[in-house]
Amino acid sequence: MTKVLKRKGSVEPYKPDKIKGSLQKAAVDAGYSVEEKQDIINEVFANINKKLDKGGKIKSDTIRACLLTELDKCEPYMAKSWRNFDKKYKPP
Repeated sequence: MTKVLKRKGSVEPYKPDKIKGSLQKAAVDAGYSVEEKQDIINEVFANINKKLDKGGKIKSDTIRACLLTELDKCEPYMAKSWRNFDKKYKPP
């Protein structure tokens, strides 16, 4: 089972629902409905899960970078929305 190493050093089990929820929020924040971008959300989510199937530990920053790389390829407005959220609410 994959574990996520958080920025502050804690470790928690990988929770796919958190990833999917973040993608859905990015779609809404970018001005779309979840339904409009469901194919993109599913594609990005599937690609991330393939990378995480190996088990072990992965840094949350690595997951974020993978998500943004995928979004930059297929839906830049969602990627921009995600980055804006990070700037506003997450410490560097």
